[in-house]
Amino acid sequence: MLGFLECPMLKGLAKIFQRHQRNFEAFQVEISSYSSPDCETCPRAIFAEEWIFQNMSMATFQNIARHFALAQWIFFQGWGDPLENPEIIPMLQIAKGAGCKVRLTTQGFLLDSSLSESLIASALDLLVIRFEGVIRDIEESLHGGSEFNHVLQKIRDFIDRRGRRHEKNPRVTLSFLMTRLNMAGLPKLVPLAADLGVDELAFSHLDYLPNERCNLLRAFYHESRTPAFEKTVDQLQEIGRQYGISTRIPPLQAKEVFVCEPNPLRRVFFAVDGSVAPCPYLRIPKRGDLPRIFLHRKYTVPQMAFGNIGQEDFLAIWQKASYEEFRNLFGERRRAEINMPSIFDLLSGDRSLSDSTISHPPFPAVCQSCYKAYGI
Repeated sequence: MLGFLECPMLKGLAKIFQRHQRNFEAFQVEISSYSSPDCETCPRAIFAEEWIFQNMSMATFQNIARHFALAQWIFFQGWGDPLENPEIIPMLQIAKGAGCKVRLTTQGFLLDSSLSESLIASALDLLVIRFEGVIRDIEESLHGGSEFNHVLQKIRDFIDRRGRRHEKNPRVTLSFLMTRLNMAGLPKLVPLAADLGVDELAFSHLDYLPNERCNLLRAFYHESRTPAFEKTVDQLQEIGRQYGISTRIPPLQAKEVFVCEPNPLRRVFFAVDGSVAPCPYLRIPKRGDLPRIFLHRKYTVPQMAFGNIGQEDFLAIWQKASYEEFRNLFGERRRAEINMPSIFDLLSGDRSLSDSTISHPPFPAVCQSCYKAYGI
């Protein structure tokens, strides 16, 4: 295989990207598909017999890292816990050495004192502790030897260590799933997060529904509103203001968006095996296709990747016709959103009402049954 920049085509592409430094919003790098605790809604548990456990090698990571100068952020996040990879600290240092901002998302179970010190010293920008389990009774989980309480103590120790070093970074976000089983108790998490000293409290939906149980547990709705859940959201926002802690909550209604959060136009997902994919929801470390439930119907979509960083250079993969064709649909949708008239245009007479129905292409077929395309 030709070395980087030995190929004339890659030389030209490199010059193009160099003129527009960091035009990628983020590279999301999945460095492990292992995790410590499993939960009833985790794909690792649901696909237990089909799951492919793997840590990304440093050689594969280096093939990605040679292009870090093109990205503003490096997200260490995937379907496993990045802390499971023994090379995590050197990998973080490489990302910071490339001048990138770095976010790491973990379950926090492996966050011991030594690793906490190393993460703080690495100049990590954002640490997200994500609780994937369905915490039914928050008060009960705070007592005894529960995993929840165990991780909370680790977070407290991490923040204390950050304070003793007089560091503001990494900022710490505490993230919880919203489900039908725990919505009523979520407001109790706000004073808890404030007491821990975290910088932000974030909530997320079950956005991937591989089976009917997950579909029943979801808190978001398609058409019929859930007033009790809307009341909970209002409470979370109000209590957040009272305690002076930022509280981020996704919408409760699934509604089509122009470009989804994974945004294949400006983000790239590097799977644990080195595959280059438009987003993590199309590349899960399991054998076989991907089952989904969408609008109460079962779907199956193929795994998708446009190349592997172990066999091809990233810029060559990015410029493949198949990858460009996939992204172009998102580009057309983005242009339709930009061209949509605002209420001020309509009131001023600069645009006609008919302009507000600007057509846009559908999402790619593999995305049409994904709830990320509907703002979840």
